[in-house]
Formats: sequence, C-alpha cells, structure tokens
Amino acid sequence: MVSNIVRRRAAITIAVPVALLAGLLNASCGGSVPPVPAVPLEGLDTDVRSAIQKARDEAVAQPKSGQASGHLGMVLEAHTLYQPAVLALQRAVLLDPKEFAWRYYLAIAQEYASRPDQALDAVTAALQIRSDYTPAVLKRGELLFKLGRFKESDAALEPLLAQNPNPNAAETFYNLARVKFAQGDFSAAEDLYRRACEAYPAYGAAWYGLAVTGRRLGHEAESANDFKLAESYKDRNPPAKDALLSQVQKLATGIENRLTKAKELMNRRQFDQASQMYKEVLKQYPDNPDCLVNLLYMAQYPNQATPEEVESLYAAASRVSPQLPQVYLYYGTALASEGKYDAAVAAIEKAISLKPDNGEAHSWLADVRERQHRPAQAIEQYRLALAAEPSFRPARLELGKILLETGRDREAIPVLLPALQVDDSYTPVVMMFLARAYYTSGDRENAREYLKQAHVRALKTGPPNLLTQIEKMLAQLGSNP
Repeated sequence: MVSNIVRRRAAITIAVPVALLAGLLNASCGGSVPPVPAVPLEGLDTDVRSAIQKARDEAVAQPKSGQASGHLGMVLEAHTLYQPAVLALQRAVLLDPKEFAWRYYLAIAQEYASRPDQALDAVTAALQIRSDYTPAVLKRGELLFKLGRFKESDAALEPLLAQNPNPNAAETFYNLARVKFAQGDFSAAEDLYRRACEAYPAYGAAWYGLAVTGRRLGHEAESANDFKLAESYKDRNPPAKDALLSQVQKLATGIENRLTKAKELMNRRQFDQASQMYKEVLKQYPDNPDCLVNLLYMAQYPNQATPEEVESLYAAASRVSPQLPQVYLYYGTALASEGKYDAAVAAIEKAISLKPDNGEAHSWLADVRERQHRPAQAIEQYRLALAAEPSFRPARLELGKILLETGRDREAIPVLLPALQVDDSYTPVVMMFLARAYYTSGDRENAREYLKQAHVRALKTGPPNLLTQIEKMLAQLGSNP
C-alpha cells in the first residue's frame, strides 16, 4: 500500500478538531462514489497518453479499488493535469477513506488547481490519519499562510522546530520566518531566515527574506550583503525531501515532459533538481544532447559536477553533437570554474570557430580573459559580442565597467548609453557608471544629472550600498541628493 512508503514517527501534535475528520469519514462512507473521470488526451506525448490510458483502464476495471483510482490521480498529477487529478483522488478518498496518501495528494492537486481552501481541508484531514509526516505539516502551514491565517500557521509550524533531525529544516525555518514577518515579529523572522540559510546556503528566497528583514531592523551592512547573496542564488531552493511526492514525480513519463520540466528548473536556477532530472533521463537516453549540453552548462556552478564528471559529459556530448557550439562553450565555462583558464579559452575558441557571430561565446571568452588579467583581450571580445548581438546588455555593462577600470572613460559613454533603453534593477548602476565616466571626462553637469536620477531609483529599489555610493559621489560634486 502507498501508506507504507514512509514510517518515520516524530510525535508532532497538530491541533485540528477531531470532529472535522469524523465528518469527512462519515461523508466518505455515506456518499456516492462518482465514476472514473474522463481525461482529454489530445496533444499529449505518446508515452504520456499511454500511461494515463493504462491507469484509467485499471481504475475502470476495478471500480471499488481506492488504490486504482488513487494511482490514476497520481499519474494525472505527475503530468500536471490537476483538474482531473482532483476528481480521481476524491474518488480514491471515498473508496479508501483511511488512506493518508490519497488525501495528501488531493491537497497538492487542489492547491495547484487554485483551490487553497479545499486543499487545506484535505491536508488537515490527512494529518488526522498521520500526524508525523513533515511535508504535510509544512503544506498545511503554507496554506494557512497563503490564506492569511498567520496565527494558525504559526501554531502548525512551531512544533517542527523541536524535530531533530529534520530533513526539511531549511523549509521549516523559511516558512515559519515568513509567518513571523507577517505578524510583525521581525527579530524572530531574522533569526529563522538566518537558520534557513545555514541549513541550505544556496537558498535564494531565504537570503532575500533575511535581507528585507535585516533592513527593517536597521542592519544595513549585513542586509546589503544578504541582497547580493539573494541575487546570486535567485530561484534556488532546497531539494524537496518528500517521499510520497517523489512517488508521483517518478510517474512522469514522456521524454519531452521531463526535459521541459528540467529546463524550467534550470531556468529558475534550481540546479540540484534540474541536474537530477537530466541524469534520470540519461539513464534511459544516454545520448540525449539536451541533457548532456545542459548538464555541461550547469557544471560551472558550485557543487554541480566534479572535474571527472565534466570530462565524461564533454566526451559524450562532443561524440553525439560534434558540430554543436554549445558543447565547447559550456565545456569551457565548466573548465573556467575549475580555474583551468587556458583550456577554457581553447574550448570557447572552438565554439566561436563553429559559430563566429556567437555573442554569448565572445562574452564568456571576455570573462575568462578578465580572470587572466588581460583587459585588452577582454575588451576586444566584449566588442565582438556586441557586434554580434547589440542588445546583449550584460556584455555592454561589462565592457563599460572594464573601460572605466582601465581609464578609458570617454569610450565607456557610448557603450553604456544604449543600456538605458532597458529599465530594470540594473538601471541605477548604469547611471552611476555613466556619471563616473562623465565626471572623469570633465563633464560635471551630466555626471550630476545621472547621479540624481540614479539616487531617485536607488531610493525605491536599493540596494542600500549602492545608495551610499551615489550619495558619496554627489557630495564630491557639491550637490545634495
């Protein structure tokens, strides 16, 4: 049975009225069981259609089996078909009302189907059957938070602090920190956000929460550093440690489905989860170029691949796709992260030879040249990147910065001005660069004007350390903000 997957007991008390469970169980026993839901299969991958059809056929063939209907719900949930998943899992609950897993899966499906109140009812009932399943406790606390019921969310999550060990410690600290912040208890929120960061140092959302809370408490210097860490680890979250949910995820089939999910995770910088998914696909499709190239790309980031794994990935990728520039480009970025700059240059130059107008490759080569302390060659490569892709803003900003650093201020001005065509969080930085370029070129009026504009924006968006630098430069110009 599904309920036998996890049997770890932690003695967590959940304050939920017993009457609620009794009512649900009575309704389950007395209510009529709806038919197995129909599922539209048009437009789905062949593997996905086959998996869903097989699960549905089994549920139809076993009309009194909660296991069969529950399995159908799991398959549908695995393929993000949440509306029919809700119907299948509601059927499983009616057929097998004492099974914890069906109620837990139902809560997840209802949440994704934008039914937070019903999701809360489902997970609350599930915890009356099994109160020790930490992911379910976290889910209940999260749903209460989303519904604005902060005091109840606090009461649901607080007991988890006593759990030792807690494999979901980072998520526990983070979720409880959000509740404390919403309640105005900023000191407690700051402590919990910090503990979340200690439990999972790459937790971007936790670093951001810590930064915002620290600023609220007046801890400006620490907050500025925490904002930088939040940006560095943006969209990275601790790997989910949910044995039941992992059973659902394993049911996801269809290579396109899995590759799409992995790419979404990678784009959100959730590299641990993306890497795991790509590696699972490689077990079945060892020559899949998307997996090989994207794993090479992620290898540049901390703890994503050993040097031996990088070489193995490169050997396979270059054999499968020898004319694909990204194979050599991302092999080069992985080598650069290991400090092997000469080898990185050779790899990236190979990528450029295959696609000379590759702005990304020229920009990465410039980055490596900077690390080698070769500014002239870095400038050359950044210019080539912009010649290939004039809208490549990161290359434009880096080129402007290095021109300023090497005393070529007048050259930096025409490079940086087009970067103002995009208005985002980097705009105050561009304005400050321009102010410096105008100032050192003798144009104090333009320098002052750009600093004032940067000051207005930095007041709204921060970070505080940038605001301090702008105000210092304005003071040097003899101007008030």
